[in-house]
Amino acid sequence: MMKLDSLKDTWKLYAAQAAAAHQVTEHEIAGLLKARTENAVTTLKRNIYFELAVQVSTILVAGAGAIFFKEDPAFQALCVVVMVVCLPFLGYFWARLSYMKGLNVTTANLRATLGNLIEMLTGLTKLYFWTNMLLAPIGLAAGQLAYLKLAKGISISNLPWEQMYLRLIIGFVIGAVLGYFFLKWYIKKMFGDQSKSLKEAYCELESLEVAAA
Repeated sequence: MMKLDSLKDTWKLYAAQAAAAHQVTEHEIAGLLKARTENAVTTLKRNIYFELAVQVSTILVAGAGAIFFKEDPAFQALCVVVMVVCLPFLGYFWARLSYMKGLNVTTANLRATLGNLIEMLTGLTKLYFWTNMLLAPIGLAAGQLAYLKLAKGISISNLPWEQMYLRLIIGFVIGAVLGYFFLKWYIKKMFGDQSKSLKEAYCELESLEVAAA
């Protein structure tokens, strides 16, 4: 009987140690998922800083064009339009950056944080793609006008517009086609890896919670 009691005690001790080891493993996995989330957040912030720099640079260059080429009202208007288009993007990316800076990633709120990040990133990439798909053809057509002004010294206000329509339409179509493929590549390059990493971390965290239940 004593031998049986001893075996029971040994088994209880082993079970307690195994349970403790299981808990440590879960904690370590959660820590790794937290680290992966923090790395993704850091990369996303860096990419958003880049987008902000692009918007600010474009606004400054367009503003300079509007100031220094006052003798060409059409080119000046083009510069103002570019500035107005960039301002909402600047505000949007600034808001996303502020959100990212306010994140406090902990193992306690990891699932909610991952869910919010995935939702935010999905919305960001969709908005970024479709707005730029609309703007890419216009941008290429506007780029042709800027080229004529800056490289050729031709006054946009005095252009023979009846001769420019076909050229601008072709530029519009080419801009739409090139913009589609470029945006697909660019969004994947800038945000694809982070999106994939966050989704994988979310799935692994769900599996961990199911296993622990």
